[in-house]
Amino acid sequence: MAKLVRVNSILLYNLHKIMFSSSTSAVKTVGLLVIGDEILKGQVVDSNSHYITKRLHQLGLKVEKITVTGDNKDEISEEVKNFSLRYDYVITTGGIGPTHDDVTFESVAEAFNEPVILHPELVKICAQFYGTTDPESPGMKLARVPKSSKLTFAQEDGELRTHYPNVSVRNVYMFPGIPQLCERLFDKLSGQLFETTNQFYTRNVYFNVTEEKIANALSLVVAEYPGVLIGSYPELFNRYYKVRIVLESSQEQEMEQAYVKLLQIVPREVIVPQEKFFNK
Repeated sequence: MAKLVRVNSILLYNLHKIMFSSSTSAVKTVGLLVIGDEILKGQVVDSNSHYITKRLHQLGLKVEKITVTGDNKDEISEEVKNFSLRYDYVITTGGIGPTHDDVTFESVAEAFNEPVILHPELVKICAQFYGTTDPESPGMKLARVPKSSKLTFAQEDGELRTHYPNVSVRNVYMFPGIPQLCERLFDKLSGQLFETTNQFYTRNVYFNVTEEKIANALSLVVAEYPGVLIGSYPELFNRYYKVRIVLESSQEQEMEQAYVKLLQIVPREVIVPQEKFFNK
């Protein structure tokens, strides 16, 4: 029965890749799973998701969902399984370490019906760092990963630039929860791990009136250019403008057309020239 479940899981995963994988020119999607009871209790600020989403956007990837879950293996496993089927890439942060509540590796293994093994290369790394080869020691918990795990080290000029690698299974990439470690590893590996030829093109328009004054104009542009995302961001205490409108698309020409259209249908006097405040 367990073997049948595992085969079905692999078939579902491969079917999803055939049906829903983005082409080289399409926007790749990302699901981000933040793991840790401390986040849900408000004991620690989640800066990792903000940092990662900003960097992914710069790379041309679209984060479609961020979920926060506690240190519960069943819940993490279920989220990983669902995310893996829905998005091109799944990124997890947190739950990697030597203590009892570090359960990310076990949860991902459970999601794909894999055993957890002591990875020989990780054993060497952990032994060097913790000074023990005892497989039952807390430090060796970082060497226990899903059987099909892939290790990715950051390299520069043939030399290793990270002591501990990113561990991934299929399209799931696991990063540490400590912000300094997460950011360092992500910066060094994101270009290797997440392939895309896409980029986002943006324009900003600033207005000296409140949102409701330009709402109809925005609706007209949205209807005419559905491939352009338009965000409206009011500013309550800005001395130069009251609303910032951001137009964004992976298609530069369509974005520029929407930008020109917006400028044409709003009164000129409500637009704030950017040089008015950027040159201050």
